[in-house]
Amino acid sequence: MRTEGNIVQLGQSLTDYHHIDPSQLLEAVGGDTGTVASLARTFADSAPAIFARLEQAARDGNAERSRQESHSLKGMSAMFQAQVLTMLLQQTEQAARNGQTPRPEELAQLQASFALVLDEIGRCARSLPQS
Repeated sequence: MRTEGNIVQLGQSLTDYHHIDPSQLLEAVGGDTGTVASLARTFADSAPAIFARLEQAARDGNAERSRQESHSLKGMSAMFQAQVLTMLLQQTEQAARNGQTPRPEELAQLQASFALVLDEIGRCARSLPQS
């Protein structure tokens, strides 16, 4: 299944997303919307638990755990071109390599960005046909 312009075959406009861009992922999987939907469901199902572990690591001051969880989420968010969240997670991962965990204001930014991305990936999963 291909995109025409910015429209997925079923009519979901890719410009409806502001925090993700699933078009590159769709292209990478040969236009297979079922695969994108499956990946989106996997993100929606697993990312909240990973994010919760990142939050706990920040509260506990556990830099190594913060690095691990931010690295995992960074890869998942990059797949959907969630650029702001990916950048914040990259910064978190780098800081953790230096023994630092997110400060409260950084954690608040991560929480806000993650919520927006999770919402859009959930909408993406619901808008695409299942495989």
